[in-house]
Order: sequence, then structure tokens, then C-alpha cells
Amino acid sequence: MNSIRFSCSSLPYDIILKIGSSLQVIDLCTLSSCSRFWRELCGSDILWEPLFRQRWPLLSTFDSDNTQFPQAQTNEISQEWKRFYVIQHKEMASRASEVITYVTKSPTTLSLEAGEYLHAVETMSSMRLGFQDVELFLFKPNLSVLLNLIGLIYCIQHLKPLREQILDAFRRCEISEQLVWVKWLTLGRWSHGIRMRDEIVSRQVSLADVVTGKEEMVLRVLQRGVVHEVLRVCISTIDLVCTPCSSSTVRNY
Repeated sequence: MNSIRFSCSSLPYDIILKIGSSLQVIDLCTLSSCSRFWRELCGSDILWEPLFRQRWPLLSTFDSDNTQFPQAQTNEISQEWKRFYVIQHKEMASRASEVITYVTKSPTTLSLEAGEYLHAVETMSSMRLGFQDVELFLFKPNLSVLLNLIGLIYCIQHLKPLREQILDAFRRCEISEQLVWVKWLTLGRWSHGIRMRDEIVSRQVSLADVVTGKEEMVLRVLQRGVVHEVLRVCISTIDLVCTPCSSSTVRNY
């Protein structure tokens, strides 16, 4: 059968751009390797600026590290936003690596206290990681489930994506059923003038259960950390013994 040769120039320019704007980054890069025509079009600012702003909405509002966004271009073949996207992707990969190193600083680390994982969450917030950054760099099955969970807490607290968006990412990354132990120590209640023993609550939960609301109490505890009646919170990969901590330790959190 003879092959049918198709000329891109036979399509209206706005239709061609519509095709390009419907593609994800990886598909856009693949299409750009087809010909010189597609390489120039798939690198144009009109396609890459929306991709940049969609991936990093926090950077779309704030100027990160005094880096100026590319100026509006009248030249249709300008590729400044693509270059800027690649630079920012590498920068975010480096920042995520810092978080991973912090959490896994000890090869024997099996658990994290509230002060530690919440510090990692706030560090990610200061770095202004986007949802795709978390999915690419932290939602990995070969990483510790503690890092998966930290990425989840960050998304819920600072990015506020839809639950369906998080669950879709979990399915793509194959971490929905990853299990983590969450334990917290609560101050004993008073009854008839006597304070009861401090209570230890221990739950083994999947990441998907935390997102869907099946473990809403666990999520509340994780987000609040040590506050009011909660004396200690820790996350672990195995069922560790949760013991009371000293008052000085509590104050540090």
C-alpha cells in the first residue's frame, strides 16, 4: 500500500496550535522530533507559557529567587518559555532532592516525628513545588512511603488539588496501596478529679485511604502535629513502640 504523504502546511495555523496545546510535555517533545516544522512549532512560547503556569501556579504569582519571566514576544517562533521551563524543571528536581536527602539522612530511618515531617512540608512550601513536581519526584514506589506521605500532606495543605487528581496520580505512580503507620499520644482525660493515663492511638493506613476520607482523623492529626492535647505524633514504615516524650521535646515542636 502506498503511504499517504500529509503536508502540515495544508492545515490552518490555529488548528495546528490547537493540536499542540492539547498535548502533555512529553508528547510535545516527542512530536517536535518529527520534523523541522514541528520542532519550531512545538517549542513556541504560545505552547510553553501555559504549560509553565499550569505546572507552577505558585511561581506564576510570585517571582522565585529573583528570576524574571520571559517578556511577551511578538515573534511567533520565540522559544524562551521552553528554555525557562527546562531550567525550572531542573531546579525543582534539585529542590526535591534536598527534601529526599533530609528525610533519608540516616539509612536506618524508619520513622519521623511530627517536627521532622512538618519541617519537610514547610520546606517544600518555601521551594514552591508544584503538583507535577511532587508526582514526578516524591510519588515514587521505590521511595520510602514516608516521602510519599510527606508529598501528600504538602499537596493537601498548600496546593489543594482535587481528591480525584491525587488519586489519579497515585494510580499512575502505583503507590495507592502503600501502607504507613501513624501513631499519636494524647493527654489523658480527667474523670472524677483523676487524670487517666495518656492514650496511644495507632493506625496502619494506606495513602489512598487518607485521600478518600476513610482516615479523616489520621489526616487531621498529621496536619496539626503536636498541639493542645496531642503530645506526640510519628509516622513509621513499621509498627514501632510509641512512648511518651519529655516536656522539653514537646516544646521543641
